[in-house]
Amino acid sequence: MTATPDQTHLAAAQAETAAKHPGRPALRFPDRTFTHDQIRRLGAAFATRMLTSGIGPGALLWVASRDAAVVVAAMLGAARIGAAVIQIGEGVEPPAELTVTHTLVPQGETAKVRGLVVTVNADWSPAATAETGAQAIDPDAAWLHVHTSGTTGLPKFVALSQRMVVERSRAVADDFPPGGSSVLLYPVGSRPWLARAFAVLVNGGTLCCEYAANDWGGAGVELVSGARAQFRNLLDAGFPGRLARAEVIGARLPDAFASLLLAHFDVVDDTYGSSETSKCYATLWRSGPDGSATPAGYRRDSAIELVDALGQPVAKGSEGIVRIRNSYMANTYIADTIAAREAFRNGWFYPGDVAWEDETGRYQFRNRSDHVVNIGGEKVNAYAIDMVIRATRGIADAIVFRNPKPGAADELFAFVVFEAQANRIQAIESAKYSVRERFGEAMVPRVIRPVAGIPRKEDGTPDRGACADFILSVATG
Repeated sequence: MTATPDQTHLAAAQAETAAKHPGRPALRFPDRTFTHDQIRRLGAAFATRMLTSGIGPGALLWVASRDAAVVVAAMLGAARIGAAVIQIGEGVEPPAELTVTHTLVPQGETAKVRGLVVTVNADWSPAATAETGAQAIDPDAAWLHVHTSGTTGLPKFVALSQRMVVERSRAVADDFPPGGSSVLLYPVGSRPWLARAFAVLVNGGTLCCEYAANDWGGAGVELVSGARAQFRNLLDAGFPGRLARAEVIGARLPDAFASLLLAHFDVVDDTYGSSETSKCYATLWRSGPDGSATPAGYRRDSAIELVDALGQPVAKGSEGIVRIRNSYMANTYIADTIAAREAFRNGWFYPGDVAWEDETGRYQFRNRSDHVVNIGGEKVNAYAIDMVIRATRGIADAIVFRNPKPGAADELFAFVVFEAQANRIQAIESAKYSVRERFGEAMVPRVIRPVAGIPRKEDGTPDRGACADFILSVATG
């Protein structure tokens, strides 16, 4: 099935915005600006050059660039001609079912080669290239393939259609309104960057790129979006400004950190969402009359329910498993039927979180119901860390879990079973080194404690809750 391009296609939706606001800035850099109409023309020129380079329907394109203008133009060009695109996170390889056919690289940049390399040069500008006519493209065909690890912490990919991307973009129009200016702290081309850049293009906003933090106010920036660790770095660097809004993604935002951010932002948006569902809920923090950080839940257009293990809604105030449904959610994982069967059930997406609804109607998110650990917004499968530690010489078994003490830092603990005659000090240091090399410093357990055996549930899976309960029982007496 094919359809004439309309506003269910990304390039057409952006072109409609460009027709309404041709001179409004879309991408603004300290030394140059692209209006929405210029971005439309640039995307059309890229489409022409892609076709002459052999990129068209059936191709899977990887854009290997950190230039925001190139990434945006390439996405619009691919959308215009029906070529699929893929976002690949650092250190992640797509499954065999997603074979990259072409890598787009700007002249002068280097990148890992995947498929045929196509070089972007000055000839790709609108001044040197005629526009390609409208193509007949199915808006519901798989178009954007993005990496996600939300439900299990292990690499997975979901496919989004152009219709889904446009609907997601319009659903967050209040975050990226016409004329509004935003800064994205994420790496250019990453999953959260793409989602918000699309929203800017569809809704007529402005994305400010490569500005120093001290210059955001002068550039008219209203929204800054990033992960908690990125905001921490911003504050540690002595950010002096005060802006309208901060959007924080990743792990639940602690009250104390929300208070710190409110010293620089009028509203702090603690976003809840995923690659599978897009942004579906937020806790909005504002300063109360007494200066304290005051939260309020903000339901978006998604259906969110808290249910028990049988899928039945729980009473208000009781903890339940979170499930989400909307018109633009993914419905499976590519080449991972086991994870898909668990996460996508009866039209609902189960992200693996547990929450309860308080008396104000706000969702309070608890520990995850599966085996994902979320440290500072970074999600990793706890099984994977278990295995790395277990593979250390001198360690027979291991389990990691979050520090459960009230008010504790965002960190991991580990219980290990040592082999007989093991050099325990050496084994612990080796285990920490292996975790650091594989997952980064944030995932290295601060405490590694010897135990006689690892607690397990009836089905044989590690019982992380029992480990947490043991630590709490020791701490309280």
